[in-house]
Amino acid sequence: MDECGSETGSTRMASPRYAWVLSGAHPPRSANEAPRPRAEFQAFLARFGGELLSLSSPGKEGGRIPKLLRRLGWPRLGLAALVLERAHGFDAILASGEDIGIPLALLSLTRRSRIPIHMMFHGHHLESRKLRLLAPVLRRLGHVHFHCLSESLRARTQSVLGIPDARCHATGYGVDTHYFAGAPFAHDGPIASAGAANRDYTTLAAATRELPVDLRIAADSTWVPVAAAGVPTQWPANVEIRSYGDYAGLRELYRRARFVVVPLHPARHACGYAVIAEAMAMSRAVVATRTEVPPDFLVPGITGLFTQPHDVKGLRSTIRHLLDHPEAAAAMGRNARAGIEASHSLEGYCDRLEKLVAGSIVVPDRSAGRRLQRTG
Repeated sequence: MDECGSETGSTRMASPRYAWVLSGAHPPRSANEAPRPRAEFQAFLARFGGELLSLSSPGKEGGRIPKLLRRLGWPRLGLAALVLERAHGFDAILASGEDIGIPLALLSLTRRSRIPIHMMFHGHHLESRKLRLLAPVLRRLGHVHFHCLSESLRARTQSVLGIPDARCHATGYGVDTHYFAGAPFAHDGPIASAGAANRDYTTLAAATRELPVDLRIAADSTWVPVAAAGVPTQWPANVEIRSYGDYAGLRELYRRARFVVVPLHPARHACGYAVIAEAMAMSRAVVATRTEVPPDFLVPGITGLFTQPHDVKGLRSTIRHLLDHPEAAAAMGRNARAGIEASHSLEGYCDRLEKLVAGSIVVPDRSAGRRLQRTG
């Protein structure tokens, strides 16, 4: 038998015990709340089981250290300490982002347990001097894994932090393809854009000025207020920017749109991925600004097109091309839906993630007195 020990009952773990940790609060859904797309943690826990822990979890008080950290005004550190207090009840811990994953990793140094910690990594703090100073520590923590949203983000994460290949994964992205379901091409619809984080609506407004099409922008974001989206003070007559209320309104905007444009400022972290993936799942071609870490699922000429940052003329030319060639926009939209279904559905993402997490779990081999790596 090999080192995995997968043929012996002593090393099998049919049902690993997972904990998924959110950095914020997650109050229970109300009975009259409108349907919305499933989040990755909801899909993962529904598929593989486990416990959700957040700032709003019942019984979150914990012992002396979590209480002290919260009292000092560090709620995420307090949550991380609480999770690690309870770590003996889990086989692996998943963190929704580096804002809770890094505290979990660092606090794990204070405990003898080396239960695997898997953080979803967006790269927002890769330019931070503090994170770079922590890089030598993170490199040595063999139980801490980074799950990047794309191959390009994985490459950048490794170049900055030096995380070994075995613990830095391009796990990708997943979108709820049941909620964002494909729709027929909208020949007479507007073009659409959405989101607030790192959006360059000034360039988009200038590019669409005097084009024979309406532009509709849903400037909503879970993380960034509309006032911080960097919107122009004056709009061309064919442009409207407003809140679309909820996910149902956003989904309807995608459905009515001929295609979707995601204008971005230059960035070295993942941004715009959610809107790009949602629009593609709705069978819409996407025009996006190419940043240093573009998503894997936007394939130029196949599912959409890239433009350069702050390039008004180039963006206008690309938009005009799709307006003049609706058959090309429709074909890219069909390809986009097929590509998302094949590789970037929420189910596919959860399967990839669980295989990597399960493969990191070390279980005791009592017959041999060893600790063996579990196979996924």
